[in-house]
Amino acid sequence: EIKKKVESKYYELCDMCERGEIEPVDAYEQFKEFEDQIVQECADIMAAEQPTEDIGKESDRSKTLDDPPGEGPILRWETRVVFGPGGDAYHPKNRKVKLSVTVKELGLSKYAYRRLREVVGKRYHPGKDELTITSE
Repeated sequence: EIKKKVESKYYELCDMCERGEIEPVDAYEQFKEFEDQIVQECADIMAAEQPTEDIGKESDRSKTLDDPPGEGPILRWETRVVFGPGGDAYHPKNRKVKLSVTVKELGLSKYAYRRLREVVGKRYHPGKDELTITSE
């Protein structure tokens, strides 16, 4: 629906330019204004579709974090260094890095919070309200 609106406006302005009814610069300005209106409409639609339930309820369980929200770093990194014999610095465990973040500290909207949880899946721990990403 929105795509059709944008395409029709675009082709309408293109036709007007080809017929000489409007200058390309003016057509561009009109299209940008139209585009801004469409973006605002989409934002209004998304705001109307946002859930009204309280998503953060399940994360209010007992929390045992090293750095409580508001105190300490937002991102927590964990790495290992393993030194092998012979002076060779390469070891497979040296490549593993963990990044943890308390989701509450990110200050996301309810919609963004829900979407993040859908995307990350098992990497989110609701008891700690923590997202952990591991790179190997």
